[in-house]
Amino acid sequence: MDVALAGERARAFDGERRRRIEERRRREEDRRRARAAEHASRLAAERERLSDRLIVLARRTDALAGLRVTGTAEDERQGVLRTLAVLGTRLARVANQADADGVHLDLVAAARRLEAVRAGLAAVLAEDERVAALDLVHTRLDEWDDRVALDPDGAQAVADQLAAVRAGVADTRTFRFGYARLNDLVGEHLTQVARRTALLAEARDSAQEAADSLAAILTEADALAVELPGRADAQEIRDLLAAHLAAGRFREAAHGAVRLAGSAPSLEKALEEHLDHRELTRHITEAAAGAGLPVVEVVPEARAARLAYLGDLTAEMLSALRAQDVEPGSPQ
Repeated sequence: MDVALAGERARAFDGERRRRIEERRRREEDRRRARAAEHASRLAAERERLSDRLIVLARRTDALAGLRVTGTAEDERQGVLRTLAVLGTRLARVANQADADGVHLDLVAAARRLEAVRAGLAAVLAEDERVAALDLVHTRLDEWDDRVALDPDGAQAVADQLAAVRAGVADTRTFRFGYARLNDLVGEHLTQVARRTALLAEARDSAQEAADSLAAILTEADALAVELPGRADAQEIRDLLAAHLAAGRFREAAHGAVRLAGSAPSLEKALEEHLDHRELTRHITEAAAGAGLPVVEVVPEARAARLAYLGDLTAEMLSALRAQDVEPGSPQ
């Protein structure tokens, strides 16, 4: 016999489901606020870090004024100073990570322009000044902790060129052309690293959000002793995503974050269906016991259920089921 909840039982069933869903959404909103606070803190730290880099670059630009910079080179140096002033204004107004990433890329470009001025001065730089210029290249590179992992080919090309220029530092022509090429390679490399750093950070944020949602569903399922279909697949995606993030594989990480985010809703749906079935079984079983059915087996399906029992279903039992807000349907 097919039966469905009615009256007060149906309203209680709906209320239980609504409370579960509202509580789940409340916890998700709490996580969202926590993530927003974390993002704000990280953005403030990033703004401070970029401000420090801007100050260092301004000092390097000022220092070039003492190296007999004239004509076009001086115009370019002054242009870099103006660019840095604009970037300082933009930095003060940074409101999100995309703004910070844009300033970061423009700082890399400004540093490349500045070193192009230094390359043009190769003929008038003393050998110790050339060595100091190469040391500055090292300083620029050391500002990026993950650059080798994020752009291994570019890092190797820079390292090879830097070694070659250092070996020929005593020869004016070799240094001039070698340093110019080195500056181009460093600029291309650091631009690539900056872009990939931004992409990896975005993937990491998406992955964290998806992982938090997944963990919340799995924690709730564990607390209720519910085994969810698809759980092992979701955990495999999560573990692979963590490996991609650790290795700096930003494309794979971005794809993995999307896949992980897609797994949580299906698991939540499976959990909710299981809990619906559990509650439906409880209500039907209580009603069946109250109606005097001696042996009861309930097979729940959403709002309706199949009720099996031993013995004859009497009119009195049907009436007793209805009295307890369970509405019998037609047998199938």
